Amino acid sequence: MSAAADSASQAICDTPFGRFQLQRYPARKQELLRAWSGADALLLETLATAPLPDSVLVINDDFGALSLPLASAGAACTLWTDSALALQAVRDNAVANGSPLPEVVWSTDLPSPGAALVVLRIPKQKALLEYQLAQLAQLLPPGALLLAAGMDKHLPAGIDELINHHFGPCERQRGRHKAHLWRAHRGGGLTTAPPEPYSSYYCEPLGTALRSMPNVFSRQGLDLGTRFLLEHLPQLPPVTRAVDLACGNGVIGLVALQRGLAAELWFCDESAQAIASARRNLESVLPGDHGMAHFHHGDGMRDWTAPAPELILCNPPFHLQHTVDDYAGRRLISQAAAALASGGQLCLVANRHLDYRGALGHGFRQLRVLAQNRKFRVYLASR
Repeated sequence: MSAAADSASQAICDTPFGRFQLQRYPARKQELLRAWSGADALLLETLATAPLPDSVLVINDDFGALSLPLASAGAACTLWTDSALALQAVRDNAVANGSPLPEVVWSTDLPSPGAALVVLRIPKQKALLEYQLAQLAQLLPPGALLLAAGMDKHLPAGIDELINHHFGPCERQRGRHKAHLWRAHRGGGLTTAPPEPYSSYYCEPLGTALRSMPNVFSRQGLDLGTRFLLEHLPQLPPVTRAVDLACGNGVIGLVALQRGLAAELWFCDESAQAIASARRNLESVLPGDHGMAHFHHGDGMRDWTAPAPELILCNPPFHLQHTVDDYAGRRLISQAAAALASGGQLCLVANRHLDYRGALGHGFRQLRVLAQNRKFRVYLASR
């Protein structure tokens, strides 16, 4: 079977609630990864053994493999997510299958209280899982059922302890599909207060502390690649408008503003918690100067409608789900090339083992290595 044919066959997902055609987002040619996992299958098989309640809260559904079958079965689904990419995937797959679109609540907001059933895909970040469980403990009535599942090779340690502490006694059930599932009912006597959602660290380039929510990259310290990029920002000429693409907690953009590299700056990220962290750090680092900063929560610079920037700064993610992959970085490079003003520049830092020179050669007129060391390269590409 060809790769394309194999990819097409993998798009059909058979569930106890019907057959669905599911595609990953962002889509790429000859995609061999499915838009669902064994953990999704395990949750749906478990949910099919009893009648569904009228409303279900679904958490961390990346492509709609959970929310769309449940919505098609008649449940009123609410999706609690941090990811603009996940929301786009759910929307696309809902249209493709004629399924109802779930109500969406961003991770920085709280779902309506009172859900009787929560279906949770366990995230790889333990801090995010604890944050979600702690918030659920404040929202759900005693007796509410939690079903949580994840793939064995990606499960964080201490899941039992977290569920027991924040939600109630849990039962770890027998595994299937290389995944495990936990079942727990909300205990009536638990009164644990939610932990502080922001962690902090001292950022030397800014001379102050920065805060980050649980799902933000490098939330407990300055990333080495970012640090290397910041060291070489003085080589860039000042511009009127710049973008911090894949901004995380906003450190690159904040340094650019603080040092006068840009008069106006956009912070862009697909994570709602990243945007919230960057906004909070702006208020702390540069109080009163909010008119020069803007925030964009979405798929990078896809469909950019703001004025074209003269400079884009970027430390792109280099993981696709749980594997090292340069696809996200190549997409951001393509988006930057399309959005930049004529003569504008992209300044990008990347691990040396991820060679972006081919991607940068498409859509950019000139390319040079601004700096490099044993681990990183800083590229400067001119439009």
